[in-house]
Amino acid sequence: MSCKMIFWPICFYLFVLLAHGEQFSDSPIQSIINPDIEIKNCTFGEICSGSINSSSIHFYSVEYSFDPTMAIRVITNMTYKIEQESPLLIVVRQIRGVISWTLPYTFSNGMVYSSASRILCLQNEINRTLPHTSRVFIEISTSNNALIDYSLQLENITDFLLETGVSRQFFVSPAMPIYYKFTFPPDIQNVFIDVRSTDQLCTVVSVQSFDCPVYDVSEIGTRQGHYQTMASISSFNVYASEFPKRNTFLLVFLVKPTDADCLNDQEQTAIRPSGIVDVQRRKNATVTIQPPTNYNFLYIAIFTTIGMFLMIYFLAFAIMCKHPDIYDHLAPEHLPLLEARTEREISEREDNQQGYQTFEGEENVESTSTDEYENSGGAIEVIETSNAGYVTVSDLCVKDYDYLKQKFRIYPQTMLTIAIFYSLPVIQLVLQYQLNIDASGNEDICYFNFLCTRQFAMLTAFNNVFSNIGYCALGVLFLIIVYRRDMAYARFLARYPAIGKEYGIPQHFGLFYAMGIGLFMEGLMSGCYHICPSKQNFQFDTSFMFIIAVLNIIKIYQTRHPDINPRSSGSFSFLAVIILVTVVGVYYDEQWFWITYACIHILSCVAFTGKIYYMGRLKVTFRVHIHLYRLVRENGFFSRPRYLNRMMILIPANCVNIAFALYGAIVQPESFPNHLLFVFLGNLAIYLIYYILMKIIHREHFTRFSILFLLLAIFFWSSSLYFFYQEVKSYEVQPAISRMRNRACILLNTYDVHDIWHILSSFSLFFSFLTLLTLDDGIRKTRRRELAAF
Repeated sequence: MSCKMIFWPICFYLFVLLAHGEQFSDSPIQSIINPDIEIKNCTFGEICSGSINSSSIHFYSVEYSFDPTMAIRVITNMTYKIEQESPLLIVVRQIRGVISWTLPYTFSNGMVYSSASRILCLQNEINRTLPHTSRVFIEISTSNNALIDYSLQLENITDFLLETGVSRQFFVSPAMPIYYKFTFPPDIQNVFIDVRSTDQLCTVVSVQSFDCPVYDVSEIGTRQGHYQTMASISSFNVYASEFPKRNTFLLVFLVKPTDADCLNDQEQTAIRPSGIVDVQRRKNATVTIQPPTNYNFLYIAIFTTIGMFLMIYFLAFAIMCKHPDIYDHLAPEHLPLLEARTEREISEREDNQQGYQTFEGEENVESTSTDEYENSGGAIEVIETSNAGYVTVSDLCVKDYDYLKQKFRIYPQTMLTIAIFYSLPVIQLVLQYQLNIDASGNEDICYFNFLCTRQFAMLTAFNNVFSNIGYCALGVLFLIIVYRRDMAYARFLARYPAIGKEYGIPQHFGLFYAMGIGLFMEGLMSGCYHICPSKQNFQFDTSFMFIIAVLNIIKIYQTRHPDINPRSSGSFSFLAVIILVTVVGVYYDEQWFWITYACIHILSCVAFTGKIYYMGRLKVTFRVHIHLYRLVRENGFFSRPRYLNRMMILIPANCVNIAFALYGAIVQPESFPNHLLFVFLGNLAIYLIYYILMKIIHREHFTRFSILFLLLAIFFWSSSLYFFYQEVKSYEVQPAISRMRNRACILLNTYDVHDIWHILSSFSLFFSFLTLLTLDDGIRKTRRRELAAF
């Protein structure tokens, strides 16, 4: 061994002499081209110092004892002067590799460090598995004419190996990166890395293969392996299959020269300015590698969730088998007599009354043609209230039932078409996102809750995707229930057509089918979004929530106004505009946008108020202000409101919407899509509450099932919203700040609070839909001319 140790230095010195040749003139130019070569002595652990300029090159040969459980760090320092023209160049040669850096250690933003250190790569050793004596060669040179004082030292890193379950505290700075080695035990195939820090200095944490060179230098270190930016929390799931060659990886830590990559835009002013020497950016952190002792819970959670929804299906089918639909169970012994009497009444009324004149291009109950309306300059004839003092359902149900049925059947057809064309590119895009993560290793692309990600197949956060199964399962179940009711009502009309024309609310199921498809698609699109949550694809998670909210509002209105409803083309065109506005709000979340949105919101409320109050007789066009003025003028500016029950809902609804608009313009919430979604959900809640209160005021009967579904909807909405506000990530901030909001799993060691929101909100929507489906079951035996239109 001693012969080898003598042989290598001799060869190295001969190589240096041959490379630099003989010494020439001492002039500055010649000294730079042909400097003197000085062989320096230094021992391991000793602080070796010297002074150097362009006239010489200093060579060190340092012998050390290699141990596979430790690493060697080279520490260099210099005396920095502002008038210094050229830096020191440090070149460290191992047997199988070379690394180099300069002093002062500078960054692209101008920050300067007079000290720097690097860890020698173990893979450059001749024997990487057994202890032995080795040697490292260090060359120090400069082009600076004035002398520069420097020092260097080699030291051992004794805690270089990481172990499962053992925490390791360390310090790291921009000019002194650090990394650790971990080898998978034979019985462990994956581990969870948890890094915590008491400060928020921006740091890059990288998981790299055990190879040389180790990428621990500034920008290069952020493009290798799996990496994240870290403020105070960072976490990884690492699998042994990613490192098949050696079953080992390196965990690299590198502090960024500034916090620009980790702070929010509002906090950028807190970044230290460039040009400062030796800025104190020393991060104190602790790393822990945890074994996957609880990862088997993922399979338990999968089968438990599937089993729960199978039980719900079994319970639903059992109830449907035990309890026939209400339209199959309407006291059949009295229906034939009622049918005969109703037919006589309809025949007598048709002989005495004049038919309504309608215009297909307008959604009015009574109207003249468009030309007559424009030429006369007058308003359309007002619908008179009944003797009871209110407009009845019978007044707003004069169009042919089969015509309206076909009209509302267009809703699910349009919905299905939109769902197919919308979902296909979305699925392709998010799967490509997942492939990009795997290929680039950049885990800042997607905003996961890294403290609760459970990988399965190719999906990084399978638990976040799978928790959306409730929307899909309950959406299909709701479609089955609606189909059952649809068939029962069709059989009822076939047997008793006259009763179907005079009693109860006319049943149209097209919107219910569209709502069921929307619930299923919400699960699919939310699952796609959670494959890679980010600002770019957040609309995937909310688009069908907007559609569901609008369809619910239309359905409630359609229940008592079957003749006055928007066509599906108009409804979905409106929704397309809303989704476009949402996308604009995501990318241009600035004050001018919020003020513009608030103005449009208020003006839209005024237009829809006129449309609802005058029951479809107001045309929402670019001349809506003219039409609204004519209607108000002809009905009297200060006259008593003709439709008091409508005024009761429109006044508070407008107040709430104006409050929503002003809140957005003044406060400017963090997420515009969430704000807009709450606007629609708030309007839906107001309308539903108003509808139920009006039923109570008019003493309309509620069935047991409708009350049960309403109570279940309230329970699940209140509980799900609690978990919704427990935020675990946010795409509105930098990825490092978002990770500070991460939380551990709380259910079956698989589901976090947002997953629980997915499950509970799917039940909330399901029971809300069932509430709307059964809300008027108690008045199916009541004459329509006795039912108020509210």
